[in-house]
Amino acid sequence: MKAKQWFNLHAWAGLFVGSLLLITCLSGTLATLSHEIEYLSDSKFRALSHSPNIDFTAIENTLAERYPGSQIISILRHQQSYLATEVSLKWQQQFLFVYVDGATGQWLGEGQWGRVSRFLRNWHMNLSMGWTGKLIVTSLAILLVILVFTSPIVYRQWWRHLLKKPRQLQTNNRSSWADWHKLLGLWSYWFIVVMAVTGVWYLVEHGLQTAKVEHYVKPPAAVSQLQSNAQQPRSSATIISAAQQAFPSLHIRAIQYPTKANKAVMVLGDNNDILVRLRANKVYLDAASADVLATQKAADLPIVARIKDTADPLHFGNFAGLGTKLIWALFGFLMTFICVAGLYMNWLRVKRKQPSLLKWFGIMGAVSMLLIGYSLLLTIQTFSVRQAPATVYSPVLGITQSNN
Repeated sequence: MKAKQWFNLHAWAGLFVGSLLLITCLSGTLATLSHEIEYLSDSKFRALSHSPNIDFTAIENTLAERYPGSQIISILRHQQSYLATEVSLKWQQQFLFVYVDGATGQWLGEGQWGRVSRFLRNWHMNLSMGWTGKLIVTSLAILLVILVFTSPIVYRQWWRHLLKKPRQLQTNNRSSWADWHKLLGLWSYWFIVVMAVTGVWYLVEHGLQTAKVEHYVKPPAAVSQLQSNAQQPRSSATIISAAQQAFPSLHIRAIQYPTKANKAVMVLGDNNDILVRLRANKVYLDAASADVLATQKAADLPIVARIKDTADPLHFGNFAGLGTKLIWALFGFLMTFICVAGLYMNWLRVKRKQPSLLKWFGIMGAVSMLLIGYSLLLTIQTFSVRQAPATVYSPVLGITQSNN
């Protein structure tokens, strides 16, 4: 291919659905810091003590006092110790988030399903359009791959320009926008590669899920063959104690109760593994007896399952605390600016021939804008909707259980 053809391919990939790619970059960048945004917005999201420990007994006592008759669906302690511990409750047949200080169990506040982190996740993940939206978003990874591949070809001898000072940005000066587009693209290239690779995985994963191809480890036989039990389920403190004995190196951060008695309760945490999400290390237990049924360790996962559990931390940068999240957010904003610069440069180049913005956008551009508008309205309308499960196999708080 000739240089001009490579340039045309690069420009096409950036402009084909450029506005949709731009919004996806922006929403993903904000989603990376969504919990920090919540932290700044309301005190209920802020832990009082920054201890990494979590007192499940104290949390249960607080919940039993404030929400008698409620049932715990899950408890989650974030990796960042400055964030409040989240408890999802079934309370008076409704879903409720309760925020507590993990180390002391002190009540901090409550809220519904809808919040900033949920809004941004829904919008970024699938435009709040379910299967179709997920396909649209993950397919953008193909455009990123084209941009990653063509950029070094279009920008010849790019290594000589890594420290080149760009011209002062001027509104109607295309060359100044090109300088910034190229320079920021060079410094963000590694990050765009990461987004392209993880995006391609999400597209593949979406295809596997659609085709119902098993690609993650199944729960062990002891878990799937668990029988219903008439006993009352054990308290979270009892479950946690049993899980810790079975998996001593696990730094426990979450517990998830099942919806039925023949399903296992899961205890999840960290085990000093690199780049895995929370569910990679877990213990399965019988909620009625606290007997350990099985353990899962990230180190033992097969390659496809390990990739699945690595994609999210790598995509959002939440694998090493606030530092990596800030780095990912910074380069996410740079990537967003690169999209803006690319679109604006093209507009400055063609506006003499096509002064109409609508003509320049074209059919795909118009469709992209309509999709963005529709998805935004849909997200606003639906992101706060969440019903409590019909049944939860967890203790009824505030009622004494003799087997605990």
